[in-house]
Amino acid sequence: MLNIKTFQAFLTEGTKLAPGELKKTATGGPNAGKERTEILANKIRKQEPLTLAKGGEFQVVDVQGALASIEQFKKDGKSFNLIGKDETKISSSDLLKTKEFGGGAGAGGGTKQTAIGESAQCVWMAAMLEIGAEMPIESFTDEVLTKASKKASVGKTTLKEMLAIDDSWKMSSYLTAQYAIKNRIIGKGMTFHRDDGLMKAIYEAKNKAFKNNDMRPLKDDKWNPGDIWVADADFKMKELNTATVEGLNDDILDLYLQKRLVGISLKKVDKGVTSTEKNVERPPETEDYVYTSSEIKSRVRGEWYTNKGASIIFKGGQLDLRANSAFGSHKVEIQGKGARGGGVGWGPITDASKRIYGKELPKNSDMKKEAQQIAKGDKRAIKNFTKLLQIVDKKISEDEVIKEVGNLGKNAAVWIHGKLGGLYFIKQIAKGGQNANKFITQIINYAGSSTSVSSAYIKLSEK
Repeated sequence: MLNIKTFQAFLTEGTKLAPGELKKTATGGPNAGKERTEILANKIRKQEPLTLAKGGEFQVVDVQGALASIEQFKKDGKSFNLIGKDETKISSSDLLKTKEFGGGAGAGGGTKQTAIGESAQCVWMAAMLEIGAEMPIESFTDEVLTKASKKASVGKTTLKEMLAIDDSWKMSSYLTAQYAIKNRIIGKGMTFHRDDGLMKAIYEAKNKAFKNNDMRPLKDDKWNPGDIWVADADFKMKELNTATVEGLNDDILDLYLQKRLVGISLKKVDKGVTSTEKNVERPPETEDYVYTSSEIKSRVRGEWYTNKGASIIFKGGQLDLRANSAFGSHKVEIQGKGARGGGVGWGPITDASKRIYGKELPKNSDMKKEAQQIAKGDKRAIKNFTKLLQIVDKKISEDEVIKEVGNLGKNAAVWIHGKLGGLYFIKQIAKGGQNANKFITQIINYAGSSTSVSSAYIKLSEK
């Protein structure tokens, strides 16, 4: 039977103000149309309590520091800390997307608005290519946009919905289309696609290439986060080589450079547009990270058995690894230099392990069984658990492990399972060296859609 408390917690987790959410405009609620960063800043200025995703409220004490962090967030898009009473600290990603931020009604509203906005962008680009990038925004009448919509294929979004976008979305569509034309990202004869047959076929080709490489496919937006795809009239899907991931990515890059097939990641803009090309080198230029150490102890209480996660330290930041829920899949959250908005699940982590070390990490189901055996006092399982702990701290004895496992009570197996993911991760990289550096680099860059198996695209965002 579904545990209601756990289910509610799951729903709440899905409405955190993660960087990707905080960047957006509220699409509903009392502040519809306002930037979420400004909504947050106003609440902090007024000393109103902030609602936490895990439940409860948080009162910001360092108001000026928080406002400065919000301004910095607008530049780098990275989550930031907020300071409360007694120097308590939370991340901006710990906040709940309440109705004030356009949340509280599930993901449907925002997701629908995003679909309409991205689809409308396709039509505005087609229309601007028809009548010219120098034409004023008033020239883009419903009649002009309707005629241009023949060049756009946008799935289930209707023309009526695209014509009904508000003035802020129209300005964003206008500025973005103008920039794309003037910078030769798009041109005459191209067609525009969102959630249609062509776009789906591109991601299906990606899945096929990964499977042909005996690799678990990256999620669509991690391989290429193009919100819309623009194709030249003569492009054919057979031009994409799906025999290998490298071959496919080479083709995507070649077509991108020729401006015959372009994945475009969109952000709503207000005043101006800038662009960032991603993965335009083969292999992509990715930042390299250097592994330094691992931690299994709580920094507060200082014992391995008071912390059911683990941390992997690299120059400039750290990876925090823990299970999402009781016996749930493990996930890495990136803090510091490599924090790019989001984490990395166990699937991509074990795939990176397979590529670099030639070994897969244990499956979640296997770690659950192992945790249950340890909790029951199985001697072989206890011995292995102790060896894993000793990789980081050789002073930990088997007798200590037996004692502390016994003190964990009825939730022992859940706690041990949470610890095991981090321990197996640490076991893989404990020797350090180039492979350890490559391993964490793959994981950090995955979070930024910049892995060595990601493909070329261009991001259009606020200047």
